[in-house]
Amino acid sequence: MTTPLLIGIDGGGTSTMAWLSDLSGKILGRGLAGPSNVKTVGPVAARWALDQSIALAFAEAGLTQRPVAAACLGLAGFDREADREVLNSWNLESSWTNHLVFANDGELVIAAGTPEGWGLAVIAGTGSIAVGRTADGRSARAGGWGPLLGDEGSGYSVAVQALRLVARRFDGRDNRTHPADALTDQLCHALGIDSPARLVAAIYSPDCDRARIAALAVEVIAASEDDPEIERVLLEPAGRELAEAVAAVAKTLGWSSGPVHLGLAGGFLLSANAVSSSLLAHLKSLGYQVETTYVTQPVQGALLLAQRSFRQI
Repeated sequence: MTTPLLIGIDGGGTSTMAWLSDLSGKILGRGLAGPSNVKTVGPVAARWALDQSIALAFAEAGLTQRPVAAACLGLAGFDREADREVLNSWNLESSWTNHLVFANDGELVIAAGTPEGWGLAVIAGTGSIAVGRTADGRSARAGGWGPLLGDEGSGYSVAVQALRLVARRFDGRDNRTHPADALTDQLCHALGIDSPARLVAAIYSPDCDRARIAALAVEVIAASEDDPEIERVLLEPAGRELAEAVAAVAKTLGWSSGPVHLGLAGGFLLSANAVSSSLLAHLKSLGYQVETTYVTQPVQGALLLAQRSFRQI
């Protein structure tokens, strides 16, 4: 008799991670593939990333791929009913699991980052979203509107604002009191250009997609070490935007102030101390006493949700 297995998947605009485990939660294999946010990479690439991550997890475990007992898909861009119908059809075609569990990427962070599986979560990576869940199962969200309508406080949003600031400085529209410009130097070096005059060609190149631009947030963080103004005009406002999203979720769920559990996740947020500090400071100013958990592997939450769901079958 084959041993029942579980799969947890965390997929977003940068990568897709699948963890394969036994029913106790022991990790047997891990698989990493490309982005699976269908809103940004399209259905073909998203489907490929999911198939690939699962196949690689089985390969690392040294097992022949087969349908698992339960799988939780925590995917950015796939949290509406029509999206779930698409995932159900892919599951039937690829035979991932006998029991499919849906979650958005924020719910993974709640599962992995709160003591009892309920509370608040905020993610800021390529995109951004805040979500919450109460002990009785009510949920709410704010943000997650994508790069055109929102994603405030995300790596992509901050990178775009930084590029705009570089353009303003190059034009002379930004009143600077000193000649040093670490931000321009960092971004031009990362893009492989010698002057902001070449920004248009670099940024509007077919090869420069949303993920590539979001990755420039790392350079913004580096530039802030030499130019404190970057923290003030780019990073601290990003933290306040994220705090406003968290507070909106909290109020919707009836938590107007007081102690709250908050899971923080996303490559940008976890790497930018100025952003997380600003986020927490703003929540404090709004009357919240925040207990935080930094969730470096949201896929753990997906595996926990798969495990809990299997026990209820």
